[in-house]
Amino acid sequence: MFRVENADFIADKLAAELLPNQEYREVLKNALEAVERRMTAEGVKTGGRIEFDVDWDMLGSVRRWYISCADNGDGMGRSELERYTTTLAVQGAGRRQSLKANQGMGLKVSGPTRHKKGVIIRSMKNDERTMVQVGWNEDAKEYGLIPVGPNDELVMPVPTSNFPAFIRNQKSGTVVTFLGSSDDADTFVGPTKGWLFKYLNTRFFRLSNDGIEVVVRVPAGEKDEWPRTVEEATERMKKQGKSFNLTGVYGTGAVWDDVADPGQGGHKDVLQLPGDPSRNVPPAKVHWWVLPVNGDPSSRTHSGGSFAVLFQNELHDWKWSNQANPFFARLGVLFGKSRIAFILEPLGTDVTSDFARAHVLVGGTPVFETDAWLVWADQFRAEIPDPIRKAMAEEQARIAVEDPDRMKRIRERLREVLQFLRPRRFRRSTEGKVRAGGPEVTGPGAGSGPILDQSPRTGMRRRSPGGRGIGAVLSEVEDPGTPATEVSVATDLEPLWVTEEQAESMSIVSGNTNGLHDRAAALNGMDGRTAPQLLLNQEFRGYQAILRAINDWANPEGDDDKSKKIEALAREWIEQKMIEAVEGLRQLENGRTWITEHFDEALSPVALTAAFMADRYHTLREVKRAVGALRQVSPAATS
Repeated sequence: MFRVENADFIADKLAAELLPNQEYREVLKNALEAVERRMTAEGVKTGGRIEFDVDWDMLGSVRRWYISCADNGDGMGRSELERYTTTLAVQGAGRRQSLKANQGMGLKVSGPTRHKKGVIIRSMKNDERTMVQVGWNEDAKEYGLIPVGPNDELVMPVPTSNFPAFIRNQKSGTVVTFLGSSDDADTFVGPTKGWLFKYLNTRFFRLSNDGIEVVVRVPAGEKDEWPRTVEEATERMKKQGKSFNLTGVYGTGAVWDDVADPGQGGHKDVLQLPGDPSRNVPPAKVHWWVLPVNGDPSSRTHSGGSFAVLFQNELHDWKWSNQANPFFARLGVLFGKSRIAFILEPLGTDVTSDFARAHVLVGGTPVFETDAWLVWADQFRAEIPDPIRKAMAEEQARIAVEDPDRMKRIRERLREVLQFLRPRRFRRSTEGKVRAGGPEVTGPGAGSGPILDQSPRTGMRRRSPGGRGIGAVLSEVEDPGTPATEVSVATDLEPLWVTEEQAESMSIVSGNTNGLHDRAAALNGMDGRTAPQLLLNQEFRGYQAILRAINDWANPEGDDDKSKKIEALAREWIEQKMIEAVEGLRQLENGRTWITEHFDEALSPVALTAAFMADRYHTLREVKRAVGALRQVSPAATS
C-alpha cells in the first residue's frame, strides 16, 4: 500500500528513539525466537543456547575485539539472509509480526545505524553457510549490504570453522557481530568490564529458565591480559589465570530472588491489585523484594531502591537512586528504600509498549502518565506487605529521636505565625452552612496534611476521622458557590536529624542526583506539598559551623556534656526555623497559583538549604540566648 522514498531517513528517525544498547536487546530477541522455532520443530524442550562472546574468528584475522551474539536456532539460508537483512518491517520466519510482537525492524534499525562499519551476519542452515554485512555503504551513500567478497560480492559462503562449536554440533544457527562505527572500534570492550552482562540482566525479567541458556563473556583484568584464542579462554574458565568466564544471564527477577534469600533476612512476593474497571484501570501485579542489609546485587543488575515496569518479560521505565524517590513514596515507602525493590506488571489487552520498547503503555499512554498508576499505587499503599513495613520500621528505628517534648515547644512558639495564612478547605455537602468554590484541591493530602471534617456541636467544633485524598476539596469561600462544610488540614511535619548515608535509603523530594549530600535539609515523602518528614542533615557543613561557633563562645574548654546540650538547643531552633519555612510556604497552597509541582521546586533540598543559610544570624542569637540563660540559672545547668 505505502511506498518509502527515503528508507535511510526512516531508519535514522526510528533509531533516534531507541535506548542505549538497544541493538543487543534486538539481537537477543531474534536469537530467542530462532532457538524456540528450532526446538519446537524438533519437539525438544532443552538444548537451546545463546552466547554473547568475543568474535574469536575476527580477533584472529583483524586483531579487533568485537562482540558477537551466537545462537543454535534454526538459522537462515542465503535467500532468507538477503531478504531479512535489507527489508524493513519484514514478516520474518516466525510469522508473528504485530504491534505487540516482533515488528521486523529492530535489529535492522538499531544495528547499522549504531554500527556504521557494519553488522556481520553468518548463518548456517541445512548445507548452506552464508555471510553478509549490513551497514552504511560509503560508496552508495545508503544503508544496505556492504561488499564482503574479493570481487565485491555482497553474499559469500563461509567455512564451518567460522561458527562456534555449539552451532557446529547443532548444524544450524546464526552469529551476529557488531563492528562499531570507526576503524578502531572495539565493541567487546565497552564502558565497564561487565557492561553487557548487567545490561541484559536489567533489560529482561527472567532468562535461562525455559530450556534456552543465555550466557555473556565477562572479562577480568586489563585488556592486554585477556586471552587471544577461544582455547585460552576455555582454560581461563578452569581457573587457569584471570577470570574470563561465560556467565549465565538470568534477569533481574531471578537475581533479586537470589539476593532476597529468606535465610538471610530477605523476602519476596507478588501483590495482586484489582485496578478500577469503572475508570478503565486494568488489574496489575506488584512484584516486590526486601533485600537483606548486606544484600547488594549491583554487579548484576540494579540494587534495592529501584523500580521498573514489566511487559512481555522485559523491564521498562527503570527508576533508581533519586529518580525512584517519588515512586517509592507514592507506594508508601519512606524509609528503607535501599533494601526494597519493585516491579510493576500491568495486565490486560490494553497494555502495550512503544516502538522503541522504552515505555509500557496503558491505553496508548505511558504508565506513569495515566490514572492507572495512581490507582495502583493507592491500592498497594493500602495493603503494604508486612515484611516491607518491618524493613521500613527497622530503618526508621536507626534514627534516634531525642527530647520529643521539643516539638511541643516549637509548635507553641509557631502557633501565632502559622495562623496568618492557614488555608481554609470546604467539602461539598447538601447540609453545608457555607458556600464554597474555587479550584479543587485533590490528591493525597489536599493541603499540608490529612483532611479532617469539622462538625459544629453545642458551640464546639468536633474533628471526625478523615483521610488523605478522600474526594475533592474546594479551596475558597465563594458566593454563589456549592453548599459545603468546612474541614481543617492537620499539620504534623516531623523533623528527623539524619546522616547523608541514612538519607540515601529515603524517598527525598526533588533530590536530583545529590539527594541530601552537602544540603541542609530535604523533605521525605511523595511531593513537597504533602511530605510528612523534614530531614535535617547533621553532617551539613553550615550546621557544623554553627555548632563550632557556639562551642567556641560557650564551651571553650570542650566539655562533652556542654557540647551535647549546645547541640540539642541548636537543633531545636534550627528545626523551628525549617518547620516554619516549610509549613509557612505550604499555607500559600490554593490549587491555582501554588500547586504540587511548585512546592517540589520551592521545597527542594537546594531551596531548603537556601532557607537554612539565609537566617543564621537569628539562629545563632537564639541558641546563644538559650545557652546563656542556662548558664545564668546554674553553672551545672549545661553539664
